[in-house]
Amino acid sequence: MKNKQITYFANSFIWGVVAKIIDALIKFATIPLLLNYFGDENYGLLTLAIATNAYIQLLDLGMNTGAVKFFSQWIVKKEYDLIDRVARTNYTFYLIIGLINASILICLATIGADIFKISLDQFHIFQKLLLIMALFSLFNWVTFVFNQLLIADEKIAYTQKWLSIKAIANLIIVFLTLKLKLSLIQYFTLFCFINIILFLPYYITCKKNQLLKSLIPGFHWKEFSAVFRYSMAIFAMSLFQFTATQSRPLVLGMFSKEGLSILAEYRIIEVFPIFIISIGGILISILLPKTAKAIEEKNKKEVERIAYQGTKYTSIIVILLCLPIILNSTEIIRLYVGDSYTNLSVWLSIWVATITLFLHGSPSASLVLATGKTRMLVYSSAIACTVSIILNALLCSYYGVGSAVIGYLVYIVIQMAFYYFYFNHKILELNSLKVFKSFVIPTSIGFAALGCVWMLNIQLPNLYLQVASKSLIWFAVFAAILHFTKTLRVDQLVTIISRTKE
Repeated sequence: MKNKQITYFANSFIWGVVAKIIDALIKFATIPLLLNYFGDENYGLLTLAIATNAYIQLLDLGMNTGAVKFFSQWIVKKEYDLIDRVARTNYTFYLIIGLINASILICLATIGADIFKISLDQFHIFQKLLLIMALFSLFNWVTFVFNQLLIADEKIAYTQKWLSIKAIANLIIVFLTLKLKLSLIQYFTLFCFINIILFLPYYITCKKNQLLKSLIPGFHWKEFSAVFRYSMAIFAMSLFQFTATQSRPLVLGMFSKEGLSILAEYRIIEVFPIFIISIGGILISILLPKTAKAIEEKNKKEVERIAYQGTKYTSIIVILLCLPIILNSTEIIRLYVGDSYTNLSVWLSIWVATITLFLHGSPSASLVLATGKTRMLVYSSAIACTVSIILNALLCSYYGVGSAVIGYLVYIVIQMAFYYFYFNHKILELNSLKVFKSFVIPTSIGFAALGCVWMLNIQLPNLYLQVASKSLIWFAVFAAILHFTKTLRVDQLVTIISRTKE
């Protein structure tokens, strides 16, 4: 890998991780505060409102992936006039989507009482939350245009720095809410307002880098159609992927007999998986401009390097993120929300373990997306999504919040089966066994190290010290085995880190 590429990957990933860690730490600290302040039911309403709007994000129609792919190619060719025309037309597209989003939320605020199993008083609060989101929807959508341009221009580190600032602003809002004793509606209004602060700095940077000339909407639909057609193929696949993930709290809300408290439980264990999965999103964002170029140039050697070496390094990263949480799941839940929720630690561990299976495929996924051959992705996603939702609904009465975890596990197993038995071999012409070895070797080492620490049965009077001690011992054992088995040597790691300073 060239020095410039190493610097790009390292800087983008490190800043992405920093942003996610800041966001996760702030959520870790504030969710229990908000849960105690608003109560289970009101906080459940907040979760339901956010989940409802998250599902509407499907209106993106795959443009986040499609636009990055095409903008990346045009930036390399320095076709800035074309970029401006398509970007401003994309801006128009998102204005339309924003209006549709607002209309849907207003409609749900009108008829939602017949859809969700909540009381009339709760629905009145829920109505206001939906209307607040409708108010800010336009700004949220058009910000996507600027974000796509910046990612295509390999400014991922810049976008992650601003996401860190936004997370800190949300922390300030939580403390203001507690100090000034703000209502749920007042807190949510401020929360939504903070979420649109990225609009201005992103736009200024895009204009400075000649990626966008103005905010005047464009209507160059012929040139835009190439991006849109590709994006629609991605959308067909994303529809089922997004449904499988975002429908889980909705299914729990519709089929559970436990009321809104089950949504609060879901929210508690969701924080950690969301953080880890978001890292996977960073990896694909970083890789997509590079994989698109490798596929376009038919560079077989580069494709294999991304698939085999990329899978190994991705697996190591995912293990570093996941296994400390599995190792300390009970302690984390206890520190997070107290002893009364420690029964959730089992489901948290299973969910996080499932993520190790899911995220290791990020390099292969980015390569498949770059080929544009997504028909079978649509079929596999549809099958996996349908099975997972049915399981979630059927098992809800027996396992409570665990039904969502089981449904997600089945979804991932089905998806991975399609990758190993079809995509890797048929689409990418790769050796599936070699890809699997790149995943299973570092993952097995990580779980072996975890088993060693479990056998030590470390018990300390201070939970924070206990978590830190177990995690550090696990990391030392994991790193030592990686080094001595030559899976990842220390000198290789030092070289990668040193590149971030260039």
